[in-house]
Amino acid sequence: MRITAGRKLAAGIAGIITMSATLTSGFAIMLFVFLPTGVGGELTEKLFFLALATITAIFSVIFSHALMRAALGRIRTGGGLTRFFRYQLAALGCGGGLGLGFVPAATDAATAWWVVSIATGAGLIAVSLLAFRSARYPILDRPPYPNAALAEGSVIDYWSGSSARAPSLTVVHFVDNKGRDRWARHLVQQDPSLLGTIGQVIYDRHRPERIQRFAVTQQLFDLRPPREIRENPTSRSGTVFPMPPAPRPPHPR
Repeated sequence: MRITAGRKLAAGIAGIITMSATLTSGFAIMLFVFLPTGVGGELTEKLFFLALATITAIFSVIFSHALMRAALGRIRTGGGLTRFFRYQLAALGCGGGLGLGFVPAATDAATAWWVVSIATGAGLIAVSLLAFRSARYPILDRPPYPNAALAEGSVIDYWSGSSARAPSLTVVHFVDNKGRDRWARHLVQQDPSLLGTIGQVIYDRHRPERIQRFAVTQQLFDLRPPREIRENPTSRSGTVFPMPPAPRPPHPR
């Protein structure tokens, strides 16, 4: 299983639509909602553009979600599509926050409304950006429920778009409890995720193709002691532990 060019293209387009059309729609919706309502033709125009922005937001969310579903395919880790949907909501929220900050300029509001509108918009953007945080999953010693099983997985293929708008994809390989090789595509939630990254896979014992999640346990070139990696896998130590010196031959007398 590899990340083909078609899947890369689908993921890239999904990211571009989310950070362009979806974000712009959120901006337009918030702006038209808070613009003062006129009478007659002005009200009709406002409702028309508000409806157009709402339809654009719905279409962009559905279309980019379908593209991401195609990029991940049928064999994928659980939660990837849910996380991408949170990205889409975050893009709407960021656009809405920008729209709130622009409302006073469009309405010639008083200074107090400038402060309130900009502060509210900045708060909405800050809350929305929380969805882009890297997920931090604990490493488990035992399966979380009876039908689950644990396995060590590794990243065998990795792709990250040249633009920050594109989601990052990986292919994870592991061996199930019956000794069979398994693969799954994974939407990156713990950065960085490179070739050779080791992680813990949680899957259904009776249906191994149903993979719940992949949690990174150790990155390549992670020089921390194994005990520290196990107890706190998300930390990053700046300390380098050198190799012990090679034994020297006895000095001739």
